[in-house]
Amino acid sequence: MQTVLNGKAHTNGVYHHRKPLNILFLTPRFPFPLYGGDRIKSYHLLKHLARRHNVTLVTFNHRRLPSPEQLSAIRELGIELHTIVLNPVRAGIRCVKSILSGNPLEIAFYNQPEFTSVVDQLCRERQFDLGISFFMRTAEYIKYKTFPKILIAEDCRTMYQSRSYEASDNLKQKIVRWWEVKKLHEYEPEITRYFDITTLVTKDDIEGMRKQNSRAEYRLLTNGVELDVFSPNYDQKSRSGLLFSGKLDVWANEMMVKKIAQELLPEIHKQIPSVQFSIVGTSPSSLVMNLQNESVKVHANVPRMQDYMQQAAIFLHPHQGGSGIQNKILQAMSCGCPVVTTPTGIQGIPVEHGRDVLIGSTDEEIVSHVVRLLRNPDERERLARNAREIVEHYHSWESIYKSFDSIIDELFVDMEHLPPDARFYK
Repeated sequence: MQTVLNGKAHTNGVYHHRKPLNILFLTPRFPFPLYGGDRIKSYHLLKHLARRHNVTLVTFNHRRLPSPEQLSAIRELGIELHTIVLNPVRAGIRCVKSILSGNPLEIAFYNQPEFTSVVDQLCRERQFDLGISFFMRTAEYIKYKTFPKILIAEDCRTMYQSRSYEASDNLKQKIVRWWEVKKLHEYEPEITRYFDITTLVTKDDIEGMRKQNSRAEYRLLTNGVELDVFSPNYDQKSRSGLLFSGKLDVWANEMMVKKIAQELLPEIHKQIPSVQFSIVGTSPSSLVMNLQNESVKVHANVPRMQDYMQQAAIFLHPHQGGSGIQNKILQAMSCGCPVVTTPTGIQGIPVEHGRDVLIGSTDEEIVSHVVRLLRNPDERERLARNAREIVEHYHSWESIYKSFDSIIDELFVDMEHLPPDARFYK
């Protein structure tokens, strides 16, 4: 049943604007091709918004202009596109020069005058109904704009960097993360004051943000999976070996594959010597490539990650530190690949140990789980089917879209009762 309230269509408690909104959407990375959690999520949110609204995207592309394929993938969604090339060297120099500005390095790196110029000109030329910053790295560009604003923060960066600092045994990493924690403690609660709603992917991240700024409005907007693309294979007899996938030049992923190859796999081999470990992903670093041997294979820049997730017996993910949701886990669960991970590796995903996945807090527990599952295909199938049900229920893109629409609708219902100068905290 549909009624009309205050000029808006209203169905089952959710308000839907009849008039399309003019939306300004900012991202720190070009949202195509679809690898990396930030690209995947920003692309799908843009795709959804463009179905009903007029969307203008301003985005960085690192090192060079986007390829024709990249441009076509976004423009065919009906989105107006403005791309700024981010030169990492120049950005790094500016970042160092601004080290005393008070901003964290990850914010200073993306604070570029070319981006500012494009955003300001667009705001002078037209009237936007809504501004969306994807990641805090783009928040500076619209924080003083008076239209309603949403910050898609994803995770609590202070919590992420604190946990990563504790998990790191690399001196350089510890120094950088110590600095980021120090600066984020000041910056993160301040920047949320300028946005009407801040979204995060887990309840833990929301609680972490509330401890810093309890006055801001936070909403849960978890991550999704293309269920038809990451389709399940429940035939455990056709599966073999261990798998890890992801961006292979990211420090956290490098540390996980190194741990598997050099610490966990040798212990597994003591009980099952024939086990193979596949590392699949984009841009493998020299550290990752050097892990290869008779039992460890690197498959770089493959066109379809799901092919490997549909063939492996176990997705092994010895995650330590960090925050937010691990998209690679959602994809593996969607493909029917049994998952063995840690408590931090499964955060934000409503699973139960022993029913949907196996969770180990120590290396010994993880090795025991892996060996048990390799020897028990029936248990692998049970876990795989249960995990797929969790993804279908909580992490389909359609469910994410409904949550996002509700957040936008809630914002505009609230905005009707606020003067323009009261749209963010002073």
